Amino acid sequence: MAERLTILSLGWGVQSWTLAAMVALEELPPVDYAIHADTTHEHKGTYEHAAKWTPWLGEHGVTVVTVLANRPDVVREDWGASTLIPAFSTGITTGDRGQIRRQCTHDWKIMPIRRFIRSVIDRPTPGAVHSLQGISYDEWRRMRTSDVKYIENKYPLVDMRMTRSDCVAWLQSHQLDVPPKSACVFCPFKNIDSWKELKRQGGEDWQYAVAADTAIRNKRVGHGHLLYVHPARKPLAEAVNIPEDHGAYQSELDLEAPCDSGHCFV
Repeated sequence: MAERLTILSLGWGVQSWTLAAMVALEELPPVDYAIHADTTHEHKGTYEHAAKWTPWLGEHGVTVVTVLANRPDVVREDWGASTLIPAFSTGITTGDRGQIRRQCTHDWKIMPIRRFIRSVIDRPTPGAVHSLQGISYDEWRRMRTSDVKYIENKYPLVDMRMTRSDCVAWLQSHQLDVPPKSACVFCPFKNIDSWKELKRQGGEDWQYAVAADTAIRNKRVGHGHLLYVHPARKPLAEAVNIPEDHGAYQSELDLEAPCDSGHCFV
């Protein structure tokens, strides 16, 4: 077992894919593992991109490891029907509005990665693991110090002052695919435009998001609340309104403020 590790947290979005490709093309130092914490809830396009490019990374010396949560369910029935995503809530009788605590990142991403690290490292001494994070210069506010001493987070894109747009340009200049944004299809942190685009595209991703929204609806009825993935606190199919719903294509005035994004540290 190793005493020191360098890992890349590979979410398969633009930034982390850029880091992985830079390692593969020797523009960054090698890593021991590129670890993908698969929530099992990503967009179809993300899985297609990963399937296409994982072999290429392997051919260029980057070992990709996919890890899974013990229970990646949106609703944990064994925890009294606990909902792990930061769903929006509304009081059944009171009408009060809130948002429940986010547990999905911890359970679906952070812990599976740390379990793998502990399986391959001898002694989790302070700074024993350097973890490369796909956060770009324009997102520097997302930088975090690890909450465990044996992991030290590193931010190569910030160090190189590369923005997300710079990453896209770098990928294109190297004839590499630009992947879609990595996020769970039902993530409540999607902004309004992202929800509209998901509905416009339709297909299994949209259907999956609608099903997840329905699944969480009554999981806090005992506490007097209904849950939704959309900030309008309506069933998703109703909350997302696009011109195509009415057989037309027209400009829309969107009065809703977008949610903050980028909470999954991938």
